[in-house]
Amino acid sequence: MRKAKVLDRRVFREGQVIFREGEQSWAAFLVESGSVDIIKQAEGTVPRLLATIGAGDLFGEMGLIDGSPRSATARAAEVTVVQVINEREFHRLLTTAEPGLVALLKVLLRRLRATNQALVEERGDEVMPSEAVPCPATIPGPGTMPGHGVRSAPLVSHSVSALRPA
Repeated sequence: MRKAKVLDRRVFREGQVIFREGEQSWAAFLVESGSVDIIKQAEGTVPRLLATIGAGDLFGEMGLIDGSPRSATARAAEVTVVQVINEREFHRLLTTAEPGLVALLKVLLRRLRATNQALVEERGDEVMPSEAVPCPATIPGPGTMPGHGVRSAPLVSHSVSALRPA
């Protein structure tokens, strides 16, 4: 039996940025406890809350699959514990997958990125309570987030099962 690899575990405070939109992807994250807000900035609009990721969900995988920069900012919505899946380990998982599946994932990610961008731009300056989120470059400290405690329904479901070997 192969020995299970222990993933790097990290704890983020409420309001702490895990990664920023535009950064190079270096890891994916599996939420062990707590929750993470995924925030998208569009030119000329206020940042938008795209989704809130909870325990058992994966985030940050898109850039590792297609090599693109981060498409959104991830910020801890509360004290959050994540397991970090580094780029090397993530790519090991991808290399064991069927090549057609990886190609399909890349197509789906390209469409998802375009849809998320269009959604943010379409909303313009329409302000909703769950979207009163400051620009990632000026995120205040814990406990000072406008709209804190309000959750939106995820636009995309992130599934861990896709990464588990059969």
